[in-house]
Amino acid sequence: MKSNMFEVTGESVLTLYESHLTGTPASTLLVVTEKPLSTEALTALEKSAASLEFGEAPLAVAVIETPEGALGAEDVRTIVEGLDPVALVVVDAFAAELVSTAYRLPVALNDKNRVLGRTVVAFEDFEALMKTPADKQRAWALLKKLV
Repeated sequence: MKSNMFEVTGESVLTLYESHLTGTPASTLLVVTEKPLSTEALTALEKSAASLEFGEAPLAVAVIETPEGALGAEDVRTIVEGLDPVALVVVDAFAAELVSTAYRLPVALNDKNRVLGRTVVAFEDFEALMKTPADKQRAWALLKKLV
């Protein structure tokens, strides 16, 4: 039996949403995305999390739409509160709208936000920013606002 109640809650959320969620109960940075991320985008986020010192294996990824179905706003809120990450990275406008609905507050795109004490950076389209060095720098500039 686990002695850390936060770890138990995180494990429960990971099990409940296993078709939509990867990570560990100790993940400190949650990425929310409409569809699975490309390898390039996921690698960029992992390297950014390491550079920003979010700890070992910091990244958890919640994919809203999978072949098993789509998450709703309440599901997203359950995932966020169950994993209790330090910060969120919302990588597309669809995911930002769902987070906005889940928390009943606007999440501004391409900007830093606060959601129940957590820092949130929300991109309109993170994948699109992986195409040119200049756009990658724009993405990095927003990611640095997490700390």
